[in-house]
Amino acid sequence: MPKIDRSRKTIGNSDLDQHAYQGIRQMLFYNEIIPGQKIKYQDLADRLEVSITPVIHALKWLEFRGIVRHETNKGYYINEVSSQEIVEIYDTRILIEVSLVPDIMHNLNGKELQRLEKTLEEFKQAVEEEDYYKRLMTDMRFHLTLASIAKHRIQLKMLQELFDLLLLKYSRNLVLLGIMDSSQHEHFQILDDVQNENALKLQKAITAHLQNVKEHISEGFKRMFVSKRESVADLYSFQ
Repeated sequence: MPKIDRSRKTIGNSDLDQHAYQGIRQMLFYNEIIPGQKIKYQDLADRLEVSITPVIHALKWLEFRGIVRHETNKGYYINEVSSQEIVEIYDTRILIEVSLVPDIMHNLNGKELQRLEKTLEEFKQAVEEEDYYKRLMTDMRFHLTLASIAKHRIQLKMLQELFDLLLLKYSRNLVLLGIMDSSQHEHFQILDDVQNENALKLQKAITAHLQNVKEHISEGFKRMFVSKRESVADLYSFQ
């Protein structure tokens, strides 16, 4: 697990705020702080080697993005996970990513295709290494690289926000559930449709891929919740 970069020593308030924000993001991604957990300001400040003020500013940014919540007279908490939210995230991704296909085809050139091929090669390497955190990041880069070819700034920003929510709030669940073995094959199918400049097949491939991932994760959430309920029931019956 990478260490938080503490090499930057600066007196600028905005730099300290950004340092705290990036540090907390990294902790969230690697599940050093998890959904439902109350955030201890001083602990975060000590780990990031900053005062409490930049930590509070960083938490306000994360609250605006729906990652944490503030409870009056109690403090900040990491928002709990929700299977319904996962469904909504993937449904929204389908709408955005499929809508970009016509302009992806229009703007496609050799340089853009090389960028996309490179990100898929990085994803393939992460799969071979069985590095699930790296796999999550390279999956994101593949989809964002594809979307960026359309040159739609607003839609790309929306996708980035959705990925932020997935990676910061759900990375632990995505790792525990595993990622579909078919994801790599589906990514190569998407690339093949891009290379062949087949817009209709590309739209279908993106839709099928994201639907499959959504269903896989949703089923995994259901199994986890059932298992958790059964564990609690067994505990009470034992008592």
